[in-house]
Amino acid sequence: MFNVERVAPAPASLNRNQYNTQDVIDILEPMFHGKCYLCEQDELTDPEIEHFDPHMGDVTKKYDWGNLYYSCGRCNSIKGTRHTNLLDCCDINIDVLRGVKCLLPSCPDSDIEVTTQLNTAQANNTVELLNRCYNEKNTPLRGVTRVVLMDKLFELHVEFQQYRLILKKKRHTPDEKALAKARLTEMVGAHYPFSVFWRWHVLSDTFLSQQLDDVIDF
Repeated sequence: MFNVERVAPAPASLNRNQYNTQDVIDILEPMFHGKCYLCEQDELTDPEIEHFDPHMGDVTKKYDWGNLYYSCGRCNSIKGTRHTNLLDCCDINIDVLRGVKCLLPSCPDSDIEVTTQLNTAQANNTVELLNRCYNEKNTPLRGVTRVVLMDKLFELHVEFQQYRLILKKKRHTPDEKALAKARLTEMVGAHYPFSVFWRWHVLSDTFLSQQLDDVIDF
């Protein structure tokens, strides 16, 4: 997950009890960097406006600007109304990176490792949900969407490892190393797809942590 600064004021459509409208999307999509706030996919083909706190017919919650989040169809379907009391990426007092750690497995068919360093109900609930968002394949369609998700992740992971190798090997020029560091700096930014993985893969790697110590302060 990544922290998001919510834009004010609320879109005008919400005052008319409408949320699935162009003015809402025009603000919500760039506010979340075009990424699902849960799995961090970007360039979504199935974007949805998700209610962080399920409204269950409550009109106030349904059209509350602070309760509307940008998600993909897979995560929205998995979260449903079951998963509540989560870490809130729009709460400026919560560092969701510190709350949830995500690491890729060695092969796409294995489960992504999602853990927490916080001993709170919100953190534990979020880990439970993200484990499902990243790993669940209990229906044929969720099996298909997980393959798509993992293909996107591993494509970027290959790039991540290539940049690491450039920094590691002496045969590369200073300009090549500077470009590789710049690329990794982009990858750990909140705007980048799956940024939680690249940040934690840097933080879990002594060599990269030293190389990017001026980029990631954790």
